[in-house]
Order: sequence, then C-alpha cells, then structure tokens
Amino acid sequence: MVPEGLIEFIPEMGALIGEINEIVSEEFDGDIKVHLMSKLTESSKALFTFLPDSIAQQLLLDRDPHGNVQVAKIDTEKLLILLLNKELKTREEKGLKCFSNFHPKSHYFGYEGRCALPSNFDSQYCYCIGLNAILLFKSGASGYMSCVKNLNDKDPKNWVIAGTPLPTMMGVERRKGKDKPVITKALVELDGPMFKAYQAVRDKWGYLDCYVSPGPIQFAGPASDATNFMVSPPDIEKLVKETDLCEHIETVLQKKEPFYRDPSLLSELSLARIEDYTPIPTFLEQGTTMVTATKKYNAANPLSKVKISE
Repeated sequence: MVPEGLIEFIPEMGALIGEINEIVSEEFDGDIKVHLMSKLTESSKALFTFLPDSIAQQLLLDRDPHGNVQVAKIDTEKLLILLLNKELKTREEKGLKCFSNFHPKSHYFGYEGRCALPSNFDSQYCYCIGLNAILLFKSGASGYMSCVKNLNDKDPKNWVIAGTPLPTMMGVERRKGKDKPVITKALVELDGPMFKAYQAVRDKWGYLDCYVSPGPIQFAGPASDATNFMVSPPDIEKLVKETDLCEHIETVLQKKEPFYRDPSLLSELSLARIEDYTPIPTFLEQGTTMVTATKKYNAANPLSKVKISE
C-alpha cells in the first residue's frame, strides 16, 4: 500500500517536482516540455528523461490552485512497479538470480477506500464541529478554525469546543514561484504515540498474520461509541503482547498442535457476542405450539418439486 504523497519524499523526485513548479509558474510560449528541458538542472533533466513517458507526462498535467503538481494524479504505484521491473530485468541480464515471475497488478484507491458508514463518533464529532463553527461565526470570530478537544471522553457532553486562529497553523511555502503563507501540511509525527506504537511491532508485523478484527460498525450496544486510534492511540505494551501472542499461535499452527484463540485477541464486540445469551420465548418452552402450512407452493421447475418433496 503506497500513500499518494510518497513521490514527493523521494529526494530526487522532490527536487524535480520543486523545479517544475518554479518553471511552469512563469509565463512562456511554445511547448511546455521543450521549455522545461531548457530550464531544468542537469540532474533533474537526467531524472525526467529516465522516467517512463506516462509518469513524465503526469508531472506536466494541470497544476492545483496554488500552482503545484497534483501528486494524487501521479501513478506512484505504477512508477515503482515499472522501476522494479526494469531493475529485475537488468539483474537477469547480468545473470543474477531474481524474481522473474514478478507480475504485479495495481489499483488506485481514492475515496472508495474511505467511504464506510460514519460511526457514532464520526457523526457526533462532525455535528459538533459544524455547530461550533456557527457559534464562532455568530460571535464574530473571523479567521478561526473550529476544533473540539477532550475527544477521549466517550460522552460528547464532556467535549470542549474551541476556535484556533488560522495564523498559528500557517507556514511559508513556495506557491506559483512566490513565498506565501499557507496551512502547513500534516505529516506523520515520528515522535508521536501512533508511530511509536507501530515502530514497536513493525518488524514482526512484516511476517506475522497479526490483526484484531473490530467487526462491523455498531450504532448501539458494545463498541458503538468506540473512538479511533487518531483520538486514542493504541497501548504499546498491549500491542506488543498481542503481537507476541500471534507469533506463538503461528508457531503452534506450524507444528500442527491444537490451540485456542486467546480472548485478548478478540475485539470488544466479539467478546460481547460470545457472552451474549438469547432468551427463549416462554411460549416455545411450554411446548404448546404447532406449525401449519397455510399455502402450498407449486413449483414450475421439476427439480424444485423434487427438492420440496424431499
């Protein structure tokens, strides 16, 4: 799985994209590719020439409103596949052992990858953000972003609404060849609790079938008011314990020994469903009921007739 912004963080590609943004921000006549090649530095020109034609062409597509390359429109996953295929072919020609049966298929997930039904938390949070925005507007607070604090509390009544001045979130970046104040991009925080939790287990996650299925979104009952990891990061100690347990289970499976799924690897919803008891209606317990067919189904299909009689 490849994030669409990855291409900007490949150092050589980042430099190339930066140069292209600067060059196309100026007015020019004639073919864009010819103009670009006359302006690029030697290293960026060599990289642009090296890229597959389809990817190079995507770098020249229409810019966003700020004059920057639209990285979402660059097939980063296809670029990686093409480059890997090229490298494998080169190694094969040199007589080196490689995966000659490498035939990947790529698929781009846009919004279809994040279009599940909103959970209770999503609905309450968005309602709160909107209501708070109206309150800010009503109080004459212009230039503020609506935000909500204390989201760890599952009761929305205990959330705290606030307004954040836009300048506190701004930084200076190049836009259309000029330095302009813009909202700074939110990147992965390498010193944040989310990444630290992943860092503690990523080596084992590379080869283990390690997961906890939360089950479908619930709107009532167990797990209905669950929050996501962006609000409540995972407990590192618990995550490591779960990962070690998954490693033990896989070891047992390889030895073909019997094993039982540990309850700690079950989600809140799964545990609730296991412990759930469905009461039998009293009229069924009394044994005084009788089932009678009130209408006979006449099947037109001979096979259906046989099955019904059976």
